[in-house]
Order: sequence, then structure tokens, then C-alpha cells
Amino acid sequence: MTDNPSVDRYLKDKAMDHIDHALGRPIWPLKKSYRNYFAIDTRSDLANSFRASPHWRFTGSAGQMAFFSVTEAGRHALQSHLASLHAPTKAFTVAYGGQTAIVPAATPSRARYSRWLAISDCCPDLTFAEFLRDATVRLAA
Repeated sequence: MTDNPSVDRYLKDKAMDHIDHALGRPIWPLKKSYRNYFAIDTRSDLANSFRASPHWRFTGSAGQMAFFSVTEAGRHALQSHLASLHAPTKAFTVAYGGQTAIVPAATPSRARYSRWLAISDCCPDLTFAEFLRDATVRLAA
């Protein structure tokens, strides 16, 4: 179980999508995520806009590639943007069979179903109805 799982999402705001991508699309942008980098052509317009933005820090280059990481200001901007979305993804803890997992989803029902899908390959005899009886879902802190 990861402390800050990734979410399968695409953000229409390209600036926020780049920040989200660089961080690995975490459920909680302010927490440490499994990555924090963005590689881009050194001479591109996007690299120049990253250099001018308070949301990015230039961390080095190799050949034609420039590397950037997201600053704390960028993380806060992403969190504000995600909170403003119509149906933001939330983190739920789903417990089943003595194991607990953090599952990003829009609703508790979707979190429960997503967790069942994740374990159903390993437990082919487990029906969704059986899973529903024994699984618990709570909003993660």
C-alpha cells in the first residue's frame, strides 16, 4: 500500500496537468509523492515558461533535456485547482480480508468497486456480493 496513491485523471488546465503529471498524479498534492520531475527540451517554449513560473524549479540539464521539479507553490496551486473541480477525487480506505488499501475515487461506492476489481483477479471465486458484505469503506484522513 502506498501512502499517496496515483489517480487516473487528466486535467483540462494544461499548466495544472503538467504539475499533476510531474508529481505522478497523487491523490494528495501536498504530501510526498513517488516522483517529482518533468523532463523537456531545453530550448522549448514550455521550458522557458517553466523557468519563469514560481511553480517550477530548474534542477539541471543533460544534453538537450532540461529537468524541473514542482515547488511548494506549485503543489498548493494544484491542490486549490483540484478542490475547485466539480467532482474531485477523494481518498477512501477500503478494508477487506484483514488488509486496508487507500483507493482514490469520486464516491465510496466507486472506491469499493475499484478495490474489488483490483483483488478479483487474485480471488476469482470472490463475488462482488460477498465482497460487499465483508468490505468496509471510510473517507481517508
